[in-house]
Amino acid sequence: MPLSRRLLQPLLSRALIHPRLHSLLQARYDWLRRIQRRPHQVIVWIRLNDPYSYLLIQALPRFLEHFSVQLIVKILPFQEPSHTFSHDVRDAWYLAQFHQLHFHDFQSPSEENCFIASQLLLANRNLPTTDFLFLAKQVLSCLWEHQSHKLSTLVLRFRQLAASTTQNKMMSALREFQRHGQEKSAQLYYQGEWYWGLDDLSDLGDRLTAIGLNQLLHQFQLNSDSIYQDNDYLINDWEQLATIRTQKYSLDYFFRFDDPLSYIYLTPLIALAEHYQLKLHLKPILTQTASPIEWHTQLHRYARLAEKYRLAFGEVCLPNEQGINICCALFHYGQQHGNADKITQALLTAIWAEGKDVSHLPHLQALLKASHCDIPQLKKYLKSVQSSPQIERYTVEWAALEVYESPSFYLQGHRRLVFSGAHRLWAIEMAIVDNMKLIGTI
Repeated sequence: MPLSRRLLQPLLSRALIHPRLHSLLQARYDWLRRIQRRPHQVIVWIRLNDPYSYLLIQALPRFLEHFSVQLIVKILPFQEPSHTFSHDVRDAWYLAQFHQLHFHDFQSPSEENCFIASQLLLANRNLPTTDFLFLAKQVLSCLWEHQSHKLSTLVLRFRQLAASTTQNKMMSALREFQRHGQEKSAQLYYQGEWYWGLDDLSDLGDRLTAIGLNQLLHQFQLNSDSIYQDNDYLINDWEQLATIRTQKYSLDYFFRFDDPLSYIYLTPLIALAEHYQLKLHLKPILTQTASPIEWHTQLHRYARLAEKYRLAFGEVCLPNEQGINICCALFHYGQQHGNADKITQALLTAIWAEGKDVSHLPHLQALLKASHCDIPQLKKYLKSVQSSPQIERYTVEWAALEVYESPSFYLQGHRRLVFSGAHRLWAIEMAIVDNMKLIGTI
């Protein structure tokens, strides 16, 4: 890695997470809003056959109880379910259980019914926000519970937009959405930042609270913000723990060295696995990575999440291809010597918290020495080792799970379940508890 990049990346990332700079970046949007005399606006982008959009619509009334913002809902056109759809609906089911929302059927609504529902919702956007959200919840409930007769009843009670006008409005919304570089629906946009579904709703709430828009005395928070520290687990009873531990669960952790969430969740995941005595397998993968600009825009929020887990974060030196290969080679070495966990933590910490260039030999030797993982003839070893076949095998395993986010968690026990992305450690616990209920031991 060039010396300039090695020095500048940590400086830039440290600057980006500084609260003062973050406030200045946000202030430019507020200045424009004041000039235009607009209220605080949150734009919500939903797709009617997206399970995460269905959950988000259900959570928004509670969100608006807290925050005095103008809500603008934009509807995206129907999209054929992708290869990850089965994972999405299962993940949505767990989210619904955790947040006490409604989600029952795992089949996608039809394109015809989604278009009828779009005509209905677009024609009634002038309703008061509370009434519109109530209608949207009813409409999405009809779609996802496949109650066509109830949808027909709503059509009779409320006016509909013409088919051509509906199509034009949805295509216009899609073009604007894609112009921002977005792909996943269930997004919220507020003054330059994007927030995805229930996962990021509390982050948006924290931002609005910080500028004085919270109308209630208590903080807006969702259950998925539960943090795994101070033995804060769903099961602490020793008899139930003993029963769970006898099941000998296995947990695969698919992660990327160039992914900040992979670093943030490794430490609490190791603690979770130790608590329930899950057999944890670390499996690094190689995927099409996001551009540095994309993760830079989220850096401040990653830093806040790391802070909740009491992890150092923010001096970043993103590894190049050579650095990734070195990380994989050292992981291979760690597996052979029984200390893959320690080496993986050291490498991820160096990349995301210490600003070390893992392709720079002095940096590499220093971090290995600090982790008591000194490798004799390190330079010779890195040139000779062949770790790529193993990493490629892990990548193929991950692709077979049909998920698209990292890190990913594959739990194997009474049933086999996969989760991916942020805020999913609680889902692993819920799956364990559900398994124990199924076999009648809890």
